[in-house]
Amino acid sequence: MAVYFPVKDFIFQENIWKVMYFNEGCNDKITEKAFNQLDQLLFKYSKVFITRFDIRVCVETINNELMSKLIKKLRNQIKTKYKSLMGFIWVREQTGDCTTPHYHCAIYVNGHKVRNSFNLGRMIDRICDSLIYLSPFYPKNNGYMVKRNDSKSIQRVIYRISYFAKNESKGNRPRGISDYQVSRLKITDYQL
Repeated sequence: MAVYFPVKDFIFQENIWKVMYFNEGCNDKITEKAFNQLDQLLFKYSKVFITRFDIRVCVETINNELMSKLIKKLRNQIKTKYKSLMGFIWVREQTGDCTTPHYHCAIYVNGHKVRNSFNLGRMIDRICDSLIYLSPFYPKNNGYMVKRNDSKSIQRVIYRISYFAKNESKGNRPRGISDYQVSRLKITDYQL
């Protein structure tokens, strides 16, 4: 059964998009950065495939080093296999009693090379196995094909990724450790 959250308007590059609304509020900076990376890749590729997944950490950790390793390995494998740039966002969440964090993640790749989540999921699974303490989870409907200038496909993924910006269960981390990380692609800087 699908769960739908109330919506609010979010303005990004002079367009109004519907994003999830939470009583605890949202971090609009996370939302804006995530959308910016989608926009950067849509500038480079007329189709962008986004896959959404979660990572459970099976050991106490005081930093995000395991996530950094996962992203680095994933970026290298995607570049090698698909000859594609990879954008990403992850957010760290940790409830007050829990000693281990979990992460919500999304990666953005060339939609002309990747058309579904299956092979990306297998790649993520293998990397998590090699890192030992990471356990991936794939929610229902975790893949999105977004087409440049197709506001309906863009709106669907914007709504889904806006969940990452919720304030609830963030901030329960060691001091100096980030709640999120977003790729910093500037397409004009890259030649693939």
